[in-house]
Amino acid sequence: MMSESAFFTLENRDNILDLTMNAPGNNIMTAEFISGFVNIVKEVHKAAAENSNIKGLIIHGSGRHFSVGADVTSLVERTSDELTEIERTGGLPEGFIEQKDAFTSLSKFYFPVVSVVNGFCIGSGSEIAVNSNFRICEPATRAGQPESTFGILPALGGITRSAAICGLSEAVNIVMSGELFNAEHAGKTGWADILCEKKQGYAKAVALIEYINSTGAFDSAKHAEYIDGFLASEVA
Repeated sequence: MMSESAFFTLENRDNILDLTMNAPGNNIMTAEFISGFVNIVKEVHKAAAENSNIKGLIIHGSGRHFSVGADVTSLVERTSDELTEIERTGGLPEGFIEQKDAFTSLSKFYFPVVSVVNGFCIGSGSEIAVNSNFRICEPATRAGQPESTFGILPALGGITRSAAICGLSEAVNIVMSGELFNAEHAGKTGWADILCEKKQGYAKAVALIEYINSTGAFDSAKHAEYIDGFLASEVA
């Protein structure tokens, strides 16, 4: 199985799904990118429904960066349009609901979803990462939610998931300060589950998925148990 679009490639590699983001501008999140992401996540759901042997999904960027985040002008325009629609209809825009469902569904598959982060992982890109079950960070990671610096808050699950991952206090700091943090800080706060050497993130993701599958059916509630067991297995 292989699905390709202008910005994404989805491939089955020995029952591990590989979702590669390869949009121009280091995966800058234009409206077209977000629309394409919604569609590629639908492809993941289709693959999951058709193949009960899927072991996991790995999300990563094809170049030096996971994602540099949203095009600010485009994001402000989209937000303004959505607010206008909310005022007109009294409800959330259907397009926004579809986008949020795509992002938040990443943590709800019957298999683990792992984001491999390198370089910038900002804004909506960071929301892809935090909506995944696990995050593996390479040394050049610079992650964060800078939306608040221009008057917008993360709206695709970033706030809720950051709180679940890092605790409420750290989540508030991430969201409200808008500051970027490095891989070391990500590891200390729990944002990153595993830190690794340069260009080793993908291999670590495959190894983590194989380890989780060796323990039985995936249970997202066993997050800490999986990480502790996997790290122990690497030094055994």
